[in-house]
Amino acid sequence: MYKTTGFKRAFVLILAAATVVAAGSVWYWRQVTEKLSQDARATIIGAGRELAENFDRLLGTEFQVLASVAVSLDQPGALDNRKKLVNYLDRQNRRNSFTLTGYQDSQGKAIFSDGHVLQDFISVQDVEDIYTRGHYISGRRKGPFSGRDILVFAVPMPSKEEGQRNGIVFATQTIEFYAQALAANALHGEGLSFILDRAGDIIIAYPRAVYDNLFKAGEDSHFDHGRSVLRMQQDMSRGESGWTGYTLRGEHRFASYTPLEYNEWYALSVLPTKSVADRAQTLVLLSLILCLSIIVVLGILLVFILRMQSQSSRALYRMGFVDPLTEADNLNAFRFKFPRAANAFKEKKQPYALVMVNINRFKALNDIYGFEQGDQVLKQVASALQGSLKEGELFCRSSADIFLLLLACPDRSELGRRVEELAGQAGRYCQSDGKCMPLSITCGAYLVDEEVPFYIMMDRANLAWASAKEHAGQICAFYDEQYRRQIVTEKQIESTMEQSLRDGEFKIYLQPKCDFKTARTHSAEALVRWMHPKRGMIPPDSFIPVFEKNGFILKLDMFMLEETLRLLKTWKERGTPVVPVGVNFSRLHLQDPRFIEVLAQTADKYGVDHHLLEVELTESVVFGNVDLMKQVVDGLHEKGFSVAMDDFGAGYSSLNVLKNLDFDCVKLDKEFLACGEENPRMRQIISGLVHMLKSLGSGVVAEGVETPEQAEFLSRIGCDLAQGYLFSRPLPPQDFAQRLIDERDKK
Repeated sequence: MYKTTGFKRAFVLILAAATVVAAGSVWYWRQVTEKLSQDARATIIGAGRELAENFDRLLGTEFQVLASVAVSLDQPGALDNRKKLVNYLDRQNRRNSFTLTGYQDSQGKAIFSDGHVLQDFISVQDVEDIYTRGHYISGRRKGPFSGRDILVFAVPMPSKEEGQRNGIVFATQTIEFYAQALAANALHGEGLSFILDRAGDIIIAYPRAVYDNLFKAGEDSHFDHGRSVLRMQQDMSRGESGWTGYTLRGEHRFASYTPLEYNEWYALSVLPTKSVADRAQTLVLLSLILCLSIIVVLGILLVFILRMQSQSSRALYRMGFVDPLTEADNLNAFRFKFPRAANAFKEKKQPYALVMVNINRFKALNDIYGFEQGDQVLKQVASALQGSLKEGELFCRSSADIFLLLLACPDRSELGRRVEELAGQAGRYCQSDGKCMPLSITCGAYLVDEEVPFYIMMDRANLAWASAKEHAGQICAFYDEQYRRQIVTEKQIESTMEQSLRDGEFKIYLQPKCDFKTARTHSAEALVRWMHPKRGMIPPDSFIPVFEKNGFILKLDMFMLEETLRLLKTWKERGTPVVPVGVNFSRLHLQDPRFIEVLAQTADKYGVDHHLLEVELTESVVFGNVDLMKQVVDGLHEKGFSVAMDDFGAGYSSLNVLKNLDFDCVKLDKEFLACGEENPRMRQIISGLVHMLKSLGSGVVAEGVETPEQAEFLSRIGCDLAQGYLFSRPLPPQDFAQRLIDERDKK
């Protein structure tokens, strides 16, 4: 009787457990179905956007190439000799992989890189559009000589006067060339990629389309004329992006369409959802197996449930060694397992590395999406990282958004690739409730090469992570002893900078800006030198970047300003000739709305005329925020200060931006002259830049002039002033003042 009663009770418990498991499985399947649908939608939308971005970038590159050709042809005599013009166009055509490149003059005569000549290759109406919009791209058309389908790109030649038309530069490229660019988004034939206009006319397709219009192709098209196509047409007519789903011959697909920047074209990406269905079937099978397994396990557990007495020990283990959020090992468990894992690597003579992984701007992510979503991100990142481990490797969540990995390291480059792949996987997995998180990962790796305590290994991995953090776009950095020494040096600089400023260790030096012909001093630039009592003179490159990071540059800039104004006042009082002096200012000043007013008040305090002070802004400062910079430059001009752009060409200058910023002077970076003497193309570039800047009304100062040949060349092309060792090194204030006096007395 007891056995029968016990069996009945066990049967009832098993049946109840099975019912609960079945209900849970149904709920689980619904959640999985919804999540898969969300994943598919996010994938197709992302594919459409990626296709549009890639194609926009490709077209933009073509226009940039043509623009550079147009600038090269804008040189005197470049268009006078037809044979030389054809040879030049042919070289450019082969270099840039166009099918043909050409020049069409203002009378419509088109000269091609293969020597052909056509009249009005680009029509009069299209030429008008080119001059109006600054660029042109045709629709699908036949090549003039090959008969192949092509696209035509064109840009106008530069003009020195408004309304002047100097012709246009054009290039042709086959449709097949651009079709190959769509192949990656088409998943190598499993999907479809189109470039089409708003009316549905297909410009480019991959794979090749058998029809010309997507909306009018009837039964042969990949779309029916139902609600999905109507919705697409309406969105395209309004210039909007969107996505839709449809069924073709029993197969469900998704389509995403995104507007391009050119010609009101659209990028259309079509992907099948077969993979999603396969994934769903796999999950169904796994769910059924899981349910049956749970029922069997429940039956076994019911027999031994009364004998289980180890719950308290497991709870203690979790408290000490398991991360409560991610269910992965915590730092205690990692440190406990580390010696055994490290010894295993050593026995195999297998190099290994400690890797620190951090989620960038995780606090901002919490602020935007909430802590609940942030916790979900941490769980999924932990899952992605832990799932990547190989035999003998370790993983833990160290704290907050920091994770540690102990990985095998066959060699440095292979480990770098693997860590970057892990970072990419963690970022892709980070989705929650259908929302794609803007997530990026930064990693630091320490290759364990000596017996040091674990906490020192962590410090070195952390230093490597900090190094990667400092370089935008770098995912992983390796520990470098030189970088550690750099950090120590920076800390030493930071620990003494305030006292050094109070003790007067920062000195002002002046480097003259001289006239090329007379070598007389026209103006000067104030330069800072740190005369350390123990380390001697510290180069500016060693401390200026540190001061930029910690904000001390604000105090140093104002110190240099006051020292400069004090010198100008002293020269005036002593009868020393007075010349304008330029002072460099950090970008941090430009965030202060009081900057211009403080500058004016300080100059007035010393009784210095505003035109004697030149505000020098580096190229990186200028192009950081053009709108803010325009306000600053205009405000400085209103107060009577002159403004110069320093180090022009040191970075990625946008010549187009210069038209909006009225600089009194532009200083060419010394790197322009580094190879200019032996490089005819560089000479041509420098000459063109000087001509362009002069035409904009800006004075031009050349930095780094060190040889008479450089000076002669710069003077000949119209450069205004020189600054470099050929004329003078940076001088202490007393030597500079004496130079001014000597020049005055020689008159």
